[in-house]
Amino acid sequence: MLTRVDLIKFNNLIKLFNDKEDYIYELIDTLGFIEASISVASFRCMLGSWCVPEFRKDNDMQLEVRNVYHPLITKPVANSINTKHNVLLTGSNASGKSTFLKTIAINALLSQTIYTSVSEYYRAPVYRIYSSMALRDDLSSSNSYYIVEIKSLKRMLDAASKEGHPVLMFVDEGLRGTNTVERIAASSEILKSIRTDKALVFAATHDVELTSLLRGKYDNYHFRETVTDKEVLFDYKLHKGPSKTRNAIKLLKAMDFDKEVVNTANEIYSDFIINKKWDRL
Repeated sequence: MLTRVDLIKFNNLIKLFNDKEDYIYELIDTLGFIEASISVASFRCMLGSWCVPEFRKDNDMQLEVRNVYHPLITKPVANSINTKHNVLLTGSNASGKSTFLKTIAINALLSQTIYTSVSEYYRAPVYRIYSSMALRDDLSSSNSYYIVEIKSLKRMLDAASKEGHPVLMFVDEGLRGTNTVERIAASSEILKSIRTDKALVFAATHDVELTSLLRGKYDNYHFRETVTDKEVLFDYKLHKGPSKTRNAIKLLKAMDFDKEVVNTANEIYSDFIINKKWDRL
């Protein structure tokens, strides 16, 4: 305590660190790189299949991916897509639309971060990735679900108008927080307004009317199902073209809802399809 040897040694150590600062930071960076590489290698070993992505250096917006799947699904169904046009996904409930959006999004993110594509082949430009999915109302700021939705969409539109890498957008059931007529009208114009030279859009919707309103602006793809007397079976495969089926009422039957509820719902639906108005109370 009289000589303060501990303080002298501490100051000498600090001086040594200051003299070797560059080497110490290089050592820390190297150790971090090794640990990150081990983590990526371990992740790759967990995957059923993966590839090293290829990135386009030109201004081509095309995204090509073969047998891509979601890494968190135990028995995933792989799908492929090759497009340079915006994509509109339709299909019945639980058919796989949202999962496919998440699959493409997480695949692009993993490709651009840890250089690992959860697919057999991936080629695309480097994107700025934005999404409007799984939104919730924000009670803390007094924002309703619809306000949260339009703020999210506006954020993506603003990003596409700025200089930089092209934007990869994911929109799941846009504007579901408002009524059907205004949702379809507003969604169609918002999706049309996105600059195709600055953004590639993947949008999923139950509103089959959008397939007509966005004809020529979006390529149509869909997921389908097989309906039996007791259940609805999905193959989770991506098919070209718009969906031709609906299954919301069929799912009620499969889940053993009262027959009168199911039959009356079918009658009301059929009346509306024919007359284009709600006559029944």
